[in-house]
Amino acid sequence: MSDTDWTVLVPLEVLEGETVPASVVELLSTLSVVALGYHVLPEQTPPGQARMQYEDRAQAILEDVASDFREAGSACETRLVFTHDEEQTLNRVADETGCGAILVPNPSSRVERVLVPVRGEVDVARVTAFVASMLGGRDIEVTLYHVADDESSEPAGRSMVEDAATRLRDRGVASGAIGTDVAVSGTPVRTIAAAAADHDVVVMGESEPSLRSFLFGETADQVAAESLGPVVVVRRAGDSDAGE
Repeated sequence: MSDTDWTVLVPLEVLEGETVPASVVELLSTLSVVALGYHVLPEQTPPGQARMQYEDRAQAILEDVASDFREAGSACETRLVFTHDEEQTLNRVADETGCGAILVPNPSSRVERVLVPVRGEVDVARVTAFVASMLGGRDIEVTLYHVADDESSEPAGRSMVEDAATRLRDRGVASGAIGTDVAVSGTPVRTIAAAAADHDVVVMGESEPSLRSFLFGETADQVAAESLGPVVVVRRAGDSDAGE
């Protein structure tokens, strides 16, 4: 798969009424989508039993979501899973379908500004390749944002966001649509979440596993939990066939 052929996993708890905002459907219309309808079961409930009881209703809801994506221009396939382990299911389906990114479908009324946190522990080339493909030449502003630990590391952060800006321009994103910003903070997740309040969507790369991520959760998950809008997590290159 080339670095212009991205597929995004869109997981939805269909029986809980979770949907995808029309603005996000439009944002992802330049990409392929796997709409994953899932329902987390109590440990004692067999998946087969739940499927017999809920499959028709869940599949109908899922097909409505898929129809929205197809009408917007996305190639969209669907999967329906009844599971005891949400995280394991999302990762498994993402692997099976070659998804290079996963959407956290928080609400959004519009998409005009996208925040892209740039961090040293993620593959910036991969994230910018995804962002450029997602934008597809549309008039959407992108802010490349880095949070430095202290003032001494601020210059390195500025170099990082400028490099990311160059990568976006090289992939056809207009210079006027790209902004850069560097903040200094000892609480990067809160700082990114605060910056996200002025944007409509956050796109960020998946970090390499670390002791901190095991203790406090993946940075992208923390931002998604604190952010009011949708978050797209670009997976590590080894986790899918997509992208550079």
